[in-house]
Amino acid sequence: MKIKALAAILAAAVMAMSVSACGKKTDDKDNSSKKPESSTAEKDTESTPEEDSAVESSEAPTESKPDEEEKLNYIGEKDAKKADYSVELTNGTEHEIIGFAINYGDGEYSENLIPTGEDFEIDEVRKFNWSHTVSGDVMMLGDFNVEITLEDGKRFELHGFPLTDMLSGEIRLMDEYAFLVYTNKIGDVKDTMKKEADIVEEEKEKEAAKTSTTTEAPVYEDPIEEEETTTTTTAPEPQPEESQTDTTQPEQQPEIDQQNSEVQYW
Repeated sequence: MKIKALAAILAAAVMAMSVSACGKKTDDKDNSSKKPESSTAEKDTESTPEEDSAVESSEAPTESKPDEEEKLNYIGEKDAKKADYSVELTNGTEHEIIGFAINYGDGEYSENLIPTGEDFEIDEVRKFNWSHTVSGDVMMLGDFNVEITLEDGKRFELHGFPLTDMLSGEIRLMDEYAFLVYTNKIGDVKDTMKKEADIVEEEKEKEAAKTSTTTEAPVYEDPIEEEETTTTTTAPEPQPEESQTDTTQPEQQPEIDQQNSEVQYW
């Protein structure tokens, strides 16, 4: 019985040793199989020159944005950082703009703010930089007006230009007026189309009233002119009486001479 027990223990020990050896072999195999995977992972993490150039090219636009902003042509002041207001303007009029002037309130328009030889091209985006400070006065929305001059010489006025409340805008053109579509500082998109159309209608009514008064005025003045002409023609009538007095005076002089001669004779 003891021999059988010892044999069983030895057999169990041999089996345990074989199992552990098999486990080591399988672990070695697993480790050997995992090594290529780690090498491929390392290859994945390592970047090739082509991948590096692709990454750099994808990051390039973000780095070049400030350069693109600096390359934008300007209206008004050259340095946007020193200006009180700086907004992006797009020429959506389908015409070149050769003149751009601004005024404040009832003041006179400024000189042309477009640099010499750099007309505002069609669909071009520019920075409009402007500084305007008034001591003791608070600038409100609508205090500014802008006048644009097209290449054919036509002029249009943008009333209530929202310079103090806009980030970007586009100038557009209708047959009789120009208007502005803009984004304000809180991100709302607005336009001045209705306001500009109403102003044009008001100006038409004023012009019609002026023309009606000028056409009616000559009808009222014609009779007065006729009366003046009649008075001027009748005025010279008293002149013959003066001529008669002049002719009678020489007739009286001979009588006086005769009397004088008689006196001398007697």
